[in-house]
Amino acid sequence: METIDQPSREQFARELDRNFSVTASAGSGKTRAITDRIVEIARDRRALDWLAKLVVVTYTNRAADEMQQRTRQKILESGLSLEVLEAFNRAFFGTIHSFCVKLLAMHGHHLGLPAKMELITDDEDLWNDFVQQQTTIGRSLSPENRRVLLRFVQARQLMELSRKYVVDLAVAQPKTPCPDASFEEVYAASNRRAKNIPKAQANLRRWEKRWRDTDEFVPWPPCASTAKEFVRVWREAFGPLREWVNACALCIAAEVQRDYREFRLARGVITYPDQVALAGELMRLPEVARRIRENNYRVLLDEAQDTDPQQFFVLLEIVRPAEATGSFTQDRSPTGGPRPGHFCMVGDFQQSIYRNPAELARYRALHELLIETKAAEELKFSVTFRLDRRQLDFVNEMFDEILNNIGGQVQFVELNPRPDILPGQVVRLDLDQDVDPNLSEPRRAAIEARELANWIRATGLEKLRADSWRQIAILCPRKAWLRSLRDALLDVDLAVEIQSESDREGENPAYAWLTALLAIMVDAEASYEIIGVLREIFGLSDDELARFGQGYPARFQIVHRTREPVTAPAVLNLLARTREAIEMQPLFSAVQEIVRATNLRERLRSLPPEEYADLGADLDALLNAAANAEANGLSLAEFANYLRANFSKTRETRPSFSDAIQLITAHKAKGSEWQAVIVPFLSRKVWGAPVRYPRAIKTVEADAAQIIFDRTDVTAELEQEIKDTERQEMERLLYVALTRAKHTLVVAYDREFFPTANGQVASESQMKWLRADAGDTNVAVIAALPSKARQCRETAARQWRVAHEEARENLDALRLETGWIDVARQTAGAFIRTSNPSLFARVETAVVKGADVWKEAEPELRPATIDNPAMRYGVWWHVFAQSIPWNLDPSVWEKAFEASSTTSPDPARSKREWKLLREYVSGHRDFLAGNMYSEMPFLWRIDEAMCLEGIVDLARFNRETNNWFILDWKTNQIVPGKIDNLRTQYLPQLAYSERELKGEWERLRRLLRDNLASEIADSG
Repeated sequence: METIDQPSREQFARELDRNFSVTASAGSGKTRAITDRIVEIARDRRALDWLAKLVVVTYTNRAADEMQQRTRQKILESGLSLEVLEAFNRAFFGTIHSFCVKLLAMHGHHLGLPAKMELITDDEDLWNDFVQQQTTIGRSLSPENRRVLLRFVQARQLMELSRKYVVDLAVAQPKTPCPDASFEEVYAASNRRAKNIPKAQANLRRWEKRWRDTDEFVPWPPCASTAKEFVRVWREAFGPLREWVNACALCIAAEVQRDYREFRLARGVITYPDQVALAGELMRLPEVARRIRENNYRVLLDEAQDTDPQQFFVLLEIVRPAEATGSFTQDRSPTGGPRPGHFCMVGDFQQSIYRNPAELARYRALHELLIETKAAEELKFSVTFRLDRRQLDFVNEMFDEILNNIGGQVQFVELNPRPDILPGQVVRLDLDQDVDPNLSEPRRAAIEARELANWIRATGLEKLRADSWRQIAILCPRKAWLRSLRDALLDVDLAVEIQSESDREGENPAYAWLTALLAIMVDAEASYEIIGVLREIFGLSDDELARFGQGYPARFQIVHRTREPVTAPAVLNLLARTREAIEMQPLFSAVQEIVRATNLRERLRSLPPEEYADLGADLDALLNAAANAEANGLSLAEFANYLRANFSKTRETRPSFSDAIQLITAHKAKGSEWQAVIVPFLSRKVWGAPVRYPRAIKTVEADAAQIIFDRTDVTAELEQEIKDTERQEMERLLYVALTRAKHTLVVAYDREFFPTANGQVASESQMKWLRADAGDTNVAVIAALPSKARQCRETAARQWRVAHEEARENLDALRLETGWIDVARQTAGAFIRTSNPSLFARVETAVVKGADVWKEAEPELRPATIDNPAMRYGVWWHVFAQSIPWNLDPSVWEKAFEASSTTSPDPARSKREWKLLREYVSGHRDFLAGNMYSEMPFLWRIDEAMCLEGIVDLARFNRETNNWFILDWKTNQIVPGKIDNLRTQYLPQLAYSERELKGEWERLRRLLRDNLASEIADSG
């Protein structure tokens, strides 16, 4: 059965010579739609040209990987040629930043960019260095304008503004000098009930006298009165002066941003915004833009609502005709727009939660411009493949009033059901209303969390219609709210895992600890970092560190070993030996050895799983990154710098592999789905982040940003507009949260838990944004919800069937959010560890007592050396034995010996042992009964994570008896009285081989024990 929007879906997939701007509602299968279009391109006769120039832009790398893998699978299932698959492999899948990096790598030299640039996400230190070098700002203003501006605004405020707000770098100073101001109406105003007006007028007189009669710094005077009419007159009097100051400040902010960018580029570092901005600069160079457009890129943009104007500029400009000039948004003609079939974007205005209102308005305007100019056709995907019937009806009823297209809010798009939709359920959880309002807000939140945890435990998976605990998510608008939920769930023995939209890479122990270890391996005298490693990774107390350091930080180094019988030197020596062991190793091997030598994996496992789930997988992902870095030619130092530069980067969400309830912020939940979703704390006030000044605000209607230097700059109208835009974003965030549930949605109704001082629900709460409080438009919808969750046999049967379909690896049965690509990543990250038989031979070493005891578990990490006659002879013997034509008659072997004996380090010994070998062959007629293999490599599976690898000196396979004979050359010289030493040295190795390889090496064991030892002894 077709869906109601099937014609639009087919049009998007098959009409390859047309552009489309698609609005796709929550769960409407936009990823599948993009995949279908790419597959149709692959089937087209022009596939080889088009696929290689395809640019698929997504919001996260994870989404790009999943889309690429899914599309590749469909192309393989379609039975298309290898040439098509090879062309597809050259298509770009990634974020806009990654694509901009690609453009800069090919054309950045036109901007004078260095060949290699380092990406940084935390530029605090770099910014401080820049500020210290800035002696003068304001070159972009005339001397007089600069002098006047700095009377009103401090240089420090202008610097802070330039860092916090991205300014149009082309902004110019005002064409007119600073205007005069008349305050006569202010002085003439009066109001008997407004007692502070005279005070405000007196302050203004003193300020005006300083402004007109001196050259002193004159910050804006505060308005002491709040009388509405007086405030209006006050602001009108200051209006022209403030507008001029605002324009000059933006000009200087743009200047500082240009200077800071040049400062970064001179040091070979860029930020994420730099990547896009510099790519935009390329597209403003006519000749470079023409060359880029000649590449004939075809852009497919996912999550268009999360794309900012600068990013849109880059993506639109690369698909315009080669000879186009200006920009599409300025040209506004169909002929100057994107070429047919070269630009498609898919987004949802309702899920815009990351961009400011002005940028959302720009996206809406671009969508309308594409449609009006006929540069693209509008399509809508309204059928949801995620929500069951009851959740779908609930969302339609609730959000028709909320997303109302009024005052800048977006228009709600009604959701339509899929053909095989399940019943679903939406539950109102009525919490205990007897709560003491005098308790602190955190205490009341803990009570609600405890009741919710008990309810989840009592209800169980079946009634929640979830097949595992990880398919249940609790969504909150603030990360701080998750802590009380975690504690309550743990108290009732339910496993939990916390994620949030503000998680940074450096907050993950696997990332932070490995980065710290690499940093000290690169800089062995970085005492501060070494102390951190000792404390955080190895758990040394501050007392231990203080007693060892004795006030001398230089003692914390791993260049030289330390001999002291206490803990700190032992760990330092371990790190020093590890550093020596990896000195000559490639990047990936070095990182592996660091992880092994420090027991990093085991140390990560010791951390509480409820706080840090799946750290092993995180570590494997880092090892995978090290392997990729080595493939790209990075050194250990460069890889360490890369990890440090991305310390503050936001971590991408990925599905959990642990069977734990997911505690996650609503922002982080975007793009994911769960079988059951619970939304608590509906009546709790959602506190916004504290306002810091100066700040720049760009409203929807304004052409330029308005600078707010302090609280007095915020007019009542502006304050209301800020509140409205914040409310509208939270309404869209609620839409995201309530459309994540596949089978069960639970809303915790807690109206009496968090009342305001007058006993009402806070206006900045989810309940108010949902219009669900008493007297609000949606209160009846909430009141009609059932208060108990019930199991559904039809849903359980569908889940069982889908699980078995997925087990058959049918890609069509998978859903994007099941995390199949993450499963593949985790499997790929489970590196097989190899061992060598020589590791199990006993090696005699000098006995070292005390803290400096070192057991090298992987001696093959040592660089190979041939520094003594015995080793040189052993190497010669192996080379000679490899040259013998074993499958020919033994009479031919003599020529091989004569040719090699001249290069022997010990010719007399060679002749004696060659004679022994010939005699052994003559006395064992079956020695040559089979195929002979010299220096044969092998890889033997031991278990899921370990294999044995090495080289067999000589192997014989007898096809008739299906039997292997293994011979291992041992060139040790030993006197007859020391035969037991030889056995002692090699029997552990043989015992291991016997245990792991069982009967296959039985002949080797007997040969060494019974024959070879005596023959070596006879050789003297």
